[in-house]
Amino acid sequence: MANYYTPNKLIEIIYGEAPLQEYFELDDAMNADPTLRSEFRELYDGYKMLEPLVHQPSKKSMMTILAYC
Repeated sequence: MANYYTPNKLIEIIYGEAPLQEYFELDDAMNADPTLRSEFRELYDGYKMLEPLVHQPSKKSMMTILAYC
């Protein structure tokens, strides 16, 4: 049975939200399909570029929210 990987499925795998079996299946599929490997690499590189972003609000934003409550 052939597996078809959509960009959404690849992103799910990149973010660690897919079952472990899908990682192995993707690895096999990428070895057989250079286009899939290229698409995955492009999405993964984009994901890695997001890591340096701050994942929390600024202190000013937090104070504004707390003052509102």
